[in-house]
Amino acid sequence: MLDIVRYSFFGELVHFASGGRLFQFPDQQPGFKVPTDEVQSIADPALPSPEAEKSEKLSSKDEGSSTGTTHRPDDPEAGRDANLVDWYGPDDPENPQNWPFSRKVFVMIQLCLLTVALYMGSSIYTPGVEQLVEDFHISITVASIPLCVYVFGYGIGQMLFAPLSEVPAIGRNWVYLPTMFIFVILQIPTALSKNIGSLIALRFIAGFFSSPALSNGGASMGDIMAPSFVPYGIAIWAGAAVCGPVLGPLLGGVFTQIKDWRWSFWCLMWISGAAFIVLLFCLPETFGPTVLSRRARRLRKATGNKNLTTKSELEFSSVNTGVMIQDNLIRPFIISFWEPGVLMLNIYTGFMYAVLYTWFEAFPIVFAELHHFNLIQSGLSFCGLLVGCMISCSIYLYLIGHKIIPWLMAGHRPEILFKIAFYAAPILPVSLIFFGWSSTASVHWIAPIIASGLFLIGGYIIFQVLFNYLGMSYPRYLASVFAGNGLFRSGMAGAFPLFARQLFVKLGPSKFPIGFGTTVLAGIAAVLVMLPFVFYHAGHLMRARSKYAN
Repeated sequence: MLDIVRYSFFGELVHFASGGRLFQFPDQQPGFKVPTDEVQSIADPALPSPEAEKSEKLSSKDEGSSTGTTHRPDDPEAGRDANLVDWYGPDDPENPQNWPFSRKVFVMIQLCLLTVALYMGSSIYTPGVEQLVEDFHISITVASIPLCVYVFGYGIGQMLFAPLSEVPAIGRNWVYLPTMFIFVILQIPTALSKNIGSLIALRFIAGFFSSPALSNGGASMGDIMAPSFVPYGIAIWAGAAVCGPVLGPLLGGVFTQIKDWRWSFWCLMWISGAAFIVLLFCLPETFGPTVLSRRARRLRKATGNKNLTTKSELEFSSVNTGVMIQDNLIRPFIISFWEPGVLMLNIYTGFMYAVLYTWFEAFPIVFAELHHFNLIQSGLSFCGLLVGCMISCSIYLYLIGHKIIPWLMAGHRPEILFKIAFYAAPILPVSLIFFGWSSTASVHWIAPIIASGLFLIGGYIIFQVLFNYLGMSYPRYLASVFAGNGLFRSGMAGAFPLFARQLFVKLGPSKFPIGFGTTVLAGIAAVLVMLPFVFYHAGHLMRARSKYAN
């Protein structure tokens, strides 16, 4: 347990505040030796300097306490290489890739907890929309704006926090934990909001600070897993990202019915606060360059050699600020809108994400107005989506091992992934038609619940296929591609709830209140079914014409 706390955010804070006396790392212990014969001491005699002399005194005082990792340079003038801090060999236990399987699973669980706790925040208040309308004397469309701006907020936030987490001196935890703490505190004024304006503003800010979970969660999975296992980790984490918004109305419905809409935010504060405490004491830093950066800092203090650094720190220090702005803020827009392949796939993923958020407008019409469910029962109706997510995640995990990895190992182009989408894509329009025209008082309520689950089975699998394809096709500009996709998705998902209810109500008919509205969505989904076939046959041609693709 002590080892877990040492590497956590709390352990790092205590270690820093105590001047390194508490929660000491292995390379700070008396008698520590580098556990490999292939690396040399940082106190390298090839570097005659006052710092080296201090290092020699330290070594003589504490025999055998060599505390660094570097290869001795062949060229004496290349002394800078002798100051590079690296892993203590290929089996260094501090390397996140070398952690025991049990520890990796523990980290995965925490990342999923983080994602669920923050992303249920987008929808947790939706069961209380009717109460919100009465309390603030607003229209139901205006009452949907807090949902929309939350989604807009985390779409914008990831543009900042995703690149920030890859700064060696910062890392993942210094992005996850402070933003999560702010998120937890924000629920207090949100629950006490006196008007719709303050509620909208606070929801946008909360969405902004919730964004690291979605923007960096997949990256954290990649930090701790071997490349062949990364798809498994991301698939599980993506399932958690879907479950968050689905669980929100379930919990929100309970507290809204027992108390009022404000209690959905108190509930969110308790859940996210409990998750924050767990992560504060148990989540280790997973970003390798940050782990090495902190090692270099400890060694600079221990040896007196101020020249000690890491490869990532050198690379980061040489990057021009203008280049960083271009890479992190401008390039995502350029690739998203000027790359035809990326634009089409962004539209597809954005549409699926948007339909998921239209359920928060459609479900109250179907289950509260047609089937007369109370708020708790209406929340339980989202369990169809939850079951669909579990089924689709299980199917995709099977496909990774039995289809995707064998295909790629055989040398197929990335377009081979769309073979899976051939079967998943038609599920979307079929499930939407099923949902829309089974949503009537004369049909049992289980029918639209089954239809919603079917949508997520197809949608989740397509989502994974498209993300994997983007990652394999644009590896050099992966951060820009995913940042642009996230902003695109959030923009579409945040916009759809603003007109979804009008789409359903205006088109009617009264007996099938969402029939024609979902038919419109099904028509769009039917057109998008063609995209997997287009990319399977012509994706490599689009990549060949692109200056960004691999």
